[in-house]
Amino acid sequence: MGVGRNTIAKYRKGDPKELSMYGIRQSKLDIFYDFIIQCLESRWSKSKTIKEIYAKGYTGSKSNAFEYLCKVEQKENKYFEVQPYIRTMTEGLKYRTGSIGKEKDYITREGIFRYMWMNTRLTAAHKNYIYNQYPAVWELHCCIKEFRNIFKKRNVPLLYLFIEKYCKSEIKALKSFAEGLKRDMDAVENAVAYDYSNGFVEGTNSRLKMIKRTMYGRCRKQLLEAKLRYVGNYRNG
Repeated sequence: MGVGRNTIAKYRKGDPKELSMYGIRQSKLDIFYDFIIQCLESRWSKSKTIKEIYAKGYTGSKSNAFEYLCKVEQKENKYFEVQPYIRTMTEGLKYRTGSIGKEKDYITREGIFRYMWMNTRLTAAHKNYIYNQYPAVWELHCCIKEFRNIFKKRNVPLLYLFIEKYCKSEIKALKSFAEGLKRDMDAVENAVAYDYSNGFVEGTNSRLKMIKRTMYGRCRKQLLEAKLRYVGNYRNG
């Protein structure tokens, strides 16, 4: 029949009404498909959509729900609204005690990361509060900008100044990063001075290691070599 033993056991012991709703190869979320499309058209976020689906009777896992919404996005070629990084305490602590009202807000960890790495906009009040409460964030942000500036300008002397500065940092992670650059100075200098990259080689190496892991214990060297050659020719062709 092409059906696994677990599926057969489910149909043998399961509730006929529930099984007839979902079918053999259907998802529990299929019955909410029209509602999900409405949420997508209304520019809701995935988290808000999933909360409403649970309220309507969904009993599956959150991970399956998020995966299902991603498939809906691909099928409809539309995307759910991105979850806001700045939220009110009332919304953030909706299901906990301690909410202090909408006059206060907070920034998620992801919001701070996106501000430092991708220059996501924050208000001056938010930035001042973050830097005053967490001085290490300011040093981390400066480190990121200075390191990017080295590669942007292709300036090796700036690299020396960067390493000298952050080898004295009180943040252990930054100090370790700078000392690691110093130990591999030749390679780092070449990375700054030239446009060459070994990214293609490293990507190919990672792909071959993945194939080796999936084939472990299943074949000898001859079959492994044939599979590697097949994948290599398929990628190049």
